[in-house]
Amino acid sequence: CVFVVQKERGKMFLIYNFITNILEEIIYFFNEISVYLLLGFFIAGILHIIFPRSIVKKHLGHNTFGSVIKSTLFGIPLPLCSCGVVPVAASLRKSGASKGASISFLIATPQIGADSFMITYSLLGWIFGLFRIIASFITAIVAGIIVNIIGGHDKEYSQGQSPGTIKKENIIKRAKTIINYVEYELLGSIANSLLIGIVIAGIISAFIPEEFFEKYLGHGFLSMLLMLAVGIPMYICAAASTPIAASLILKGISPGAALVFLLTGPATNAITISTVLKTLGKRATVVYLASISIVSLALGYLLNIITEKFGFNKIILLHQQSMLPKWLKISGSIILISMLVWYYLKVKIINKIKEKKVMNKEKTNLNVNGMTCIHCVNTVKKAVESVSGTSNVFVDLDGKRVEFDIKDNIDIESIKKAIENEGYDVNDGL
Repeated sequence: CVFVVQKERGKMFLIYNFITNILEEIIYFFNEISVYLLLGFFIAGILHIIFPRSIVKKHLGHNTFGSVIKSTLFGIPLPLCSCGVVPVAASLRKSGASKGASISFLIATPQIGADSFMITYSLLGWIFGLFRIIASFITAIVAGIIVNIIGGHDKEYSQGQSPGTIKKENIIKRAKTIINYVEYELLGSIANSLLIGIVIAGIISAFIPEEFFEKYLGHGFLSMLLMLAVGIPMYICAAASTPIAASLILKGISPGAALVFLLTGPATNAITISTVLKTLGKRATVVYLASISIVSLALGYLLNIITEKFGFNKIILLHQQSMLPKWLKISGSIILISMLVWYYLKVKIINKIKEKKVMNKEKTNLNVNGMTCIHCVNTVKKAVESVSGTSNVFVDLDGKRVEFDIKDNIDIESIKKAIENEGYDVNDGL
């Protein structure tokens, strides 16, 4: 009996020790990224004020190689998640952007943004962070140009909004909405994925032995091919993928393999692939997947050569020990936790109460297909509100519909058009 009790106690101790190690790693990653993520949110908010969607559409609405470069330059700093970028890219296509420009934007935007770059810097240093930006630029440019050349016959088309029906949103109005944008739309679009990514990173750090990947996979193409196979179908945002990549590097995977995961994971997933297939055709889809795969592997191999030749491996690993003072890390974590608590409180409780009140009233409603995240909710809401004569707009993400009050003299087709111009499919609600 004594032996059995001691054995059970030993198991309980191992389980307790394992869980404790995971929690310690989760707290470590959370503390390391919080301050930098908050700074990334601030930068993203500034970009939100400076660059309205109309400017992006204006510069990308041409079937030229120049539009491919512009779409990449616009896409890299924009804080759009892997699912939020899909309707935006579809909208650009409807506005007249070429297939190549649409693909470039679809690849560059989710791969790296202001928030994910700051997390990359916090965990892996400026060398890896800078190379990630360059790699995102090259991947998007190459894929866009190739799609323009061999992606099938293209035709320029535009489904512009009717003049006079849309309210123009100026810079002052966008500045007034910056807090709601950061808290609800930006944080909301990555909250779930970010927390899951940190938890996965904690489990990898606590469970997988040191140098595990180097021992069994080495630093060659095998590890990069594995990350490619994992990254292409996986749905994960750039911010969430970074802690996972950092934990994998700590366990011996090569920087190049981690880069392949960071390039393919955010830029490709089932939703994105189906959207490309629908809007751009089979040939463009094949070119899109082949381009991002080949270029990612090539850039990963190049990063491995550079890090080994110049000794950047040590710099990347040493940067895991942040030089930020402890009080600043804790303060950043407290602020970020407070923002997350308020977001979930607002989404799960406050908005549900509002939803019940709204559903008790008779409203005009439309079914909206293609909404996948909080960013989509805000985009559809703004699209409906942009049409003069609409009010009390409510968007139900789970039900895929939007409800609103409308004046008698407003044509419902103008509202449908406004939503469709943002890349969503609309039909009358039942």
